[in-house]
Amino acid sequence: MAISKLLAIHEQESLYSGANSAIWYSHKLAADSARRKAREEDFVATLVTDGIPVLAERWAPLLNRKKIGLKISGVFCHGHPQVAFGTSGAQVELADLLVVHQHVGRTRATARAMLLQAKMSAGSTHTLTANDDQLALFSTWPKFNFVTGGLAVGERDLKEKGRGSRYALVLDRPAYPEEITWADQCPWGASQAVKNLCVDGSLARLIGNMLLGKDGRSFQLGKPRDDWSRTIQELLEITGKRTYKRANIKRGDTPRLTSSSIAKTGLMLFSTHGLAGAANQSSATTSLSERYFGSAYLEEHVSGGDGGADLTNKGNLRVPEGGMSSLIIETSESIG
Repeated sequence: MAISKLLAIHEQESLYSGANSAIWYSHKLAADSARRKAREEDFVATLVTDGIPVLAERWAPLLNRKKIGLKISGVFCHGHPQVAFGTSGAQVELADLLVVHQHVGRTRATARAMLLQAKMSAGSTHTLTANDDQLALFSTWPKFNFVTGGLAVGERDLKEKGRGSRYALVLDRPAYPEEITWADQCPWGASQAVKNLCVDGSLARLIGNMLLGKDGRSFQLGKPRDDWSRTIQELLEITGKRTYKRANIKRGDTPRLTSSSIAKTGLMLFSTHGLAGAANQSSATTSLSERYFGSAYLEEHVSGGDGGADLTNKGNLRVPEGGMSSLIIETSESIG
């Protein structure tokens, strides 16, 4: 059963509030930790690492009362994958952040994804230049090719119409909630891909709506039959093979996977608050984090520059640069 049908309105609002708390906490941490002024990638890094335990702690009690198991994982990467498109061969990042929600019901599993492009902003509106290549990608979604990142070669046509992609405005300074005038007093806002970006809603509400099945674009689990589903699954797969480094917020090379259930030191953070089993578990409905990150490397890694480590090294195997910062939310209904 859809989670939206199990939660009353006030409980749904609690989901938004919990997400808001996690985002505010991670935003403040990035600003406080920065040696210099915090950058977009610093805010993304703390969101998908340090924000994870807060989000899990706020959501798990509510969902557990409805017999819904919860598992949240976060991954930070930066700078890849790059895509090229158009006659000019414009080259940009595909996106800064991938948000995925998988729900395993008693009889079937569903999954949604959202690509987010972060943009620092002093206010709740931000004007892009008319020739902004990233805007051209996000507003028209032409056919493109991956040129870095380790993903399969060949032209991609996502046929994306805005359901699975947004801009995320990030407040460019630390602020307490009562000082934030953006939607839901959240320091991250969501906007459609237009020249004049505007915080139409908070990132907290967008993430909550993905959990409720009200936002995000569906993708196929298992063997993909379209470029959108194929791309999301490939991003998850290649992301599980990297480490990261953010010198600006005092983080050296950090392993992809940590061994503790709620750790604040690693790139991959798990919160296993009573993840319940579901009927008919198959390769297409097993945990996304276990499927794509279960064999992530814990050992030696080769550092890159301030923007991130490009290669992971284990024995003679050198994993190609790639991956995308990801927030993976998994829910499951109890059989009982």
